[in-house]
Amino acid sequence: MKKILLSIVTIALGGLAYAQTAVSLVDINFVSPANLTACNDSSQYLGDTVITRGIVVVPGNLSEVASGSVTGGSRPFIFLVDTAANGAPGPFKGIEVMGAAGNTPVAAIESAQAGDILEITGIVGSFDGSLQLTPLSSASVTLIGATSVPSYTTIPVGDLNDANRVNILTTGEQWEGAFVEFQNVTVTAVNFFSGGSRVSFDIVDVNGNQLNVSDRFLSQRTASHTVVNPNSPNSVANGGTGTGTFVAPVVGTVYSSLKGLVRHSANGCTGGTGRGYELNPFDSTHYTKGASPAAITNVIRTPQVPNATQSVTITADIVDNDGTVTSATLFYSADPLATRPTFTSVNMTNVGSNYSATIPAFPLDTMVRYFIEAIDDSANVSTFPGITNDAFYTVRANGLTIVDVQNPGPNSNTDSPYSGQTVTFTGAVTATLNQYDLGYVYIQDTAATEYAGIYVTGNASLAGLSRGDVVTITGDVAENFGFTTVTATTIVNNNRTFSIVPVSVTPDANFAAMGEMYEAMLISLDDPNNGKIDVIEPNLNFGEYGVGLSGSTDFVRVLSGRVNGTSAQSSLNVSLISDTFYINNEGVMNVPGILADTTQDMDALVGILWYSFGNFKLTPRNNGDIINFSEPLVYVGLTEKNAAVEMKYYPNPAQNYVTIENNSADLNNMEAFFFNLNGQLLKSTTLTNDRNVVNVSDFNNGIYIIRVMNNNEVVSTSKLVISK
Repeated sequence: MKKILLSIVTIALGGLAYAQTAVSLVDINFVSPANLTACNDSSQYLGDTVITRGIVVVPGNLSEVASGSVTGGSRPFIFLVDTAANGAPGPFKGIEVMGAAGNTPVAAIESAQAGDILEITGIVGSFDGSLQLTPLSSASVTLIGATSVPSYTTIPVGDLNDANRVNILTTGEQWEGAFVEFQNVTVTAVNFFSGGSRVSFDIVDVNGNQLNVSDRFLSQRTASHTVVNPNSPNSVANGGTGTGTFVAPVVGTVYSSLKGLVRHSANGCTGGTGRGYELNPFDSTHYTKGASPAAITNVIRTPQVPNATQSVTITADIVDNDGTVTSATLFYSADPLATRPTFTSVNMTNVGSNYSATIPAFPLDTMVRYFIEAIDDSANVSTFPGITNDAFYTVRANGLTIVDVQNPGPNSNTDSPYSGQTVTFTGAVTATLNQYDLGYVYIQDTAATEYAGIYVTGNASLAGLSRGDVVTITGDVAENFGFTTVTATTIVNNNRTFSIVPVSVTPDANFAAMGEMYEAMLISLDDPNNGKIDVIEPNLNFGEYGVGLSGSTDFVRVLSGRVNGTSAQSSLNVSLISDTFYINNEGVMNVPGILADTTQDMDALVGILWYSFGNFKLTPRNNGDIINFSEPLVYVGLTEKNAAVEMKYYPNPAQNYVTIENNSADLNNMEAFFFNLNGQLLKSTTLTNDRNVVNVSDFNNGIYIIRVMNNNEVVSTSKLVISK
């Protein structure tokens, strides 16, 4: 393996100038066909420090990536093509450069122009599956010349992704970081996020292969987006409007040509839950439209959530800007297995550009899918919400539930179907803003065990909530980089409590595929065979570590001890942490820190499942969420001190009876609750003595959760195994 370890050389030469020969971008990028076939797309230089040269493809003032940790609030990016290519694209010739050294933007990258030739000394890294070069310092980037502006190459979408948007490494990895063009592709879905200020869209080629077109650059930022790059040509300081100018396409738009830079958002056999390979246009000329179909906008469903006696009216504004609308049809089905050709159709009637049609009433808990199709006078067809995605609702007796907000239903993406809408729902609090809790508020449905949790923010009244409070929230739904959030406008405390039991989840190779259904829920990572949970990866960087089944290499990410805006939301009351850098710089701990290492284990790890930067990660709330840790933990604060109550449960495994022993004489009014791993309450009993014998003869063989509460406060949680 060719490696240039400059840090070692620096020590050996006592700080003398580097003498290494530049490594070509082709060498840095190249991955053998055998490795790609084996689902390994890692560069042989990953983690190494190298000197390389490349020609700038995209000017440094066009990236639009907000960053709370970089001075100025913007993280600059450019792309290079190998100098040996003289600006011509080709396999393994392109690379992305992250233009900040530490927290400081690199001036030479911010000011880079297309055609500049740069020499960079940097570290080869990977972010979410996409290779990145990061300069060592601001002095590590040198302008050494200029040449013609690099060109693009035309490739098929099918080289990158398949029909399910899964990355095809064997033909796609060679184009990562490259400037490419697709021809004759159709928009299948348009996805607004970040409160509607940002947009990406999906395209499909004639063979059905799908790809996401993302907005890393100014060219795809809409007028509602406020520019974050201070060097942007659209910044107010540079005489611009301070906003973007991009107008999102409508579903059905055909692009005869669509150009941009290829990034990788890993999924499929490489792991991860990303978008596959994606395209990032960086100039307005990169979007060349063909036919212009009718635009379907302002789609409204009334009522939003019907009961079993209510029909539903769907209205929409449908306009063809270069012709007329000749027909508009509403299609619907209550059959979860139905394909679109079998949907019932209803002709929509119109008053001017406003069209409407009605769906009849259906029984409770029925999921009704629907879509709108419009045809213009040029026979162009447009659909809402997409060519393959359906809109949907579920019939409920008492209005919307958290499950309705979180469940993406039959759609291929993971966004909430209520993103951008105002909703009202009821649930129990699982995490709070209280001093010794997670520091963020989560609400969970009291009856569901999938798609049941939601993150709530944006209202001062949240500070008054305690765990277990049953509340009704009204607020606005938004997607924050794939994580569903609700900004509360009103909060009503129903003056009753409900203790949510964490749903048991196995931290194995299947976890990532199940993550979406557990997003924002209180879960417990444990072994269904009553084994231990080990620390598998002690430091995954950015304040994260990995835990998994004892003896396994599969792990689930855990984040604790780091708080940084919306990029790192975790508790400062969890002792088990991954590194001292984040503890010292991005969070003042309330408990002593214990660095994670592979000798540590526990019975279970409880927490709220968060999602950021393409990964699900568990965020424990405090030390009470680390069940039977192999090292002593310090419990602090009112909500924590009772978690240190010494409770014993024996025998365990049990057959017909289990004894619950309490050695804390100062506590009384205790109750024990027995749950199965789906969170279903099976039995409860009052603990009147120091030793209480409980009959569990009616329990089948398996694993159960015992939760002991004192005056409505949890004081102990443990697993109980029944083996007869």
